[in-house]
Amino acid sequence: MMYQLLQQRRSIFVYGAAFLFFIHLITYFLPSIRDATVSSSWIVAELNALLGVAEHLLLFPVIATLPAPRWGRAAGYGWLVIDMATEIMQLNGATKIVYLTLRYGGHIAAALWTASASWQLKGAFRIIGVLYAVDLVIYSFVAFVPLSFLILLPSLIFLPVWLVLVGRVIAQPNEKEQLQQGDAESLLPEI
Repeated sequence: MMYQLLQQRRSIFVYGAAFLFFIHLITYFLPSIRDATVSSSWIVAELNALLGVAEHLLLFPVIATLPAPRWGRAAGYGWLVIDMATEIMQLNGATKIVYLTLRYGGHIAAALWTASASWQLKGAFRIIGVLYAVDLVIYSFVAFVPLSFLILLPSLIFLPVWLVLVGRVIAQPNEKEQLQQGDAESLLPEI
């Protein structure tokens, strides 16, 4: 019972992240928001950075929970740190070529985590996760090509959908986890 409540709480983090990523990805089509700086519109720049940092902060407990190899989790944590750093770099006026280059490098780590976590499960979870990972990697290597942003368009759908699927996986523990939890709950005093 306690374990299931904890799992459900963790799924709230991933659903929140999915919503924030969806909102943030839409802002990429609005240059006045996407490219806002403190000198052009400080409130928009601050809110955009806050959105970018918040969506990544929500994923820390998700990476810890989702089944993946240790090296995949390490890549996921690395991606979160790099992406949050690039959000702050943008806010503080770093040139676009500097913070975006670092962000695209971090996306390689994101792809590694997504693919390694996706490979642990089957069906739509695996397919969407791997497609998202491949899309990120390809875009990271061709982001300098004119109109290359078109390559990243599927990610506007893949990432939020994959995160919703992650939430479903986290909220529903498998039989082995339920059995282990049953053993642990039998040691707890009844309240």
